[in-house]
Parts: sequence; C-alpha cells; structure tokens
Amino acid sequence: MFAPELPTLTTGLRGLVYTEVEARGASHDLHSGSYGGAAPNPFQALAEIVVGLKGPDGRIRIPGFYRRVKRPGRDELAAWKRLPFKESAFLKNEVGSKALVGEKGYSVLERVWARPTLEVHGFRGGFTEEGAKTVIPAAGTAKISMRLVPEQDPKEIIRLFTTTVKKLTPKGIETRVRLLSAAPATLISPDSRWAKAAAEAMEQVFHKKTVYMRCGGSVPIVDQLEQYMGMPSVMMGFGLPDDNLHAPNEKFHLPNFYRGIETVGRYFELLGR
Repeated sequence: MFAPELPTLTTGLRGLVYTEVEARGASHDLHSGSYGGAAPNPFQALAEIVVGLKGPDGRIRIPGFYRRVKRPGRDELAAWKRLPFKESAFLKNEVGSKALVGEKGYSVLERVWARPTLEVHGFRGGFTEEGAKTVIPAAGTAKISMRLVPEQDPKEIIRLFTTTVKKLTPKGIETRVRLLSAAPATLISPDSRWAKAAAEAMEQVFHKKTVYMRCGGSVPIVDQLEQYMGMPSVMMGFGLPDDNLHAPNEKFHLPNFYRGIETVGRYFELLGR
C-alpha cells in the first residue's frame, strides 16, 4: 500500500537482470610491497568498471541501454503527483540518508517506479579480516543488478552489459560475467474486470477510493503467468512503506492482516456475481 489507510493496487513492476562480474589478475595473491605498482589489481579494475557503467549523475553509461525506455503517460504521471508523497519524509523515514540521488528531470516516484537502474550489491575477495595484510588479490567479484522498465528486453540488456564490461576491463585483467537471474518488466491494465473488482473490494473494506501505483521491485512469476498461461495478475498488497522489507525488524501491520482477509473474501464474492 502506498500509505497507511490508503487502499492501493500495483499496476507495474520493474524487470531484473542480476549478474556477478569476476575480475582476475595474477595467478595467485601477491605481496603489495614486492609487486605493487606492477601487478594488476582486480579490485581497482572492478572500481573502474563500476564507474564506467554508471556516472555520478545517475545515468547508466551502457551504450544502447535507454533505447527502448519510454516515460509513463501523462495521465499516470498526473495520478502519481496526486498521491500523498513528501520527498523529505521519504528521505527521513524510509531511506535514512543525507540526500537522495538519481537522474535529474525525473521525480522520485518516477525514478523508483519507471526508470531503469544499475546498482552494486557487494564485493567479494581479497583480505577482509581484522588487522592488516598487504595482499594484491588474484581475483575479485562484484554483484551488479539492473532494474528494467517495460519494453526493455533482458536478453538484449545482458548482451549490452557484457559487451560494455569487456570494453571497460583494464589491461592485465580478465573479466567474466555470470547471469544469476533475469525477468522482464510487467504492466497490468487497471481497466480489466479483475482489477476493477479488486479496487471495489478494497474500497468497501478501507472506505476510501483505491489509488494506483507502480512498484520498483520485481516479481517474475507475474510475467510468466501472463506469457505462458494467459492469466493476468492482480497485485493487491497490504504491506506498508515502513515495513522494512529485506531489512532487520521486518514487520507486517496486524490490522492490515485482518483487512486483507476480508478484502480477498469480498474480491472473490464480487468476481462471482
């Protein structure tokens, strides 16, 4: 749900391409005192590759990456502007950083719902224990994902990403891209009888008009149900923005648990009429 007490249907999900980029230099770990300044460093290479993939302005630097990206329609953007959203509250209560980042010219909601992204999730390799060990690691790994928007083809994005990583790979380093998962973005029509019944059921329980939003996350099964079985999905959720998804102390608002049960029951009743 977009906010407490506000019944919400999700009409869009971003796709996902999740990769692991491995960089290899020497055949084994080396002492930085003996070989520093001559031996290639995989972590330095990964840093250069990451900076080459996305700039400080938030723009992804992969050639051809934005070729299929389209902005949402005027009506959908206008509806998002009417949602009870405050950037300052989002920054303080949900993100908790000193500032927000991203592409200029796009609202926060558009950046997290309808723009593609490239994020680094972790680095592995080298010496990470307590104390000091002056080692130049033989290999390092970075986990990098991209969220996709409608019409972006995961297979095309994987190819463009892999080509760009190879071009950015410094001298003396070999890189390999492994694909961990991939799924396209999904859009659901709010005008289908399934979505209209869901909106009505939520309105009956929450006594407020249902609003519509997109979600920046990915649920691959939604596209698969549509593609392979011809079954549209209704994304009727009851979580709240402060539920701390994927974080410590993740929660679920108990009143929404019972309201959700009632809403789903009413939804099936409406569909059966």
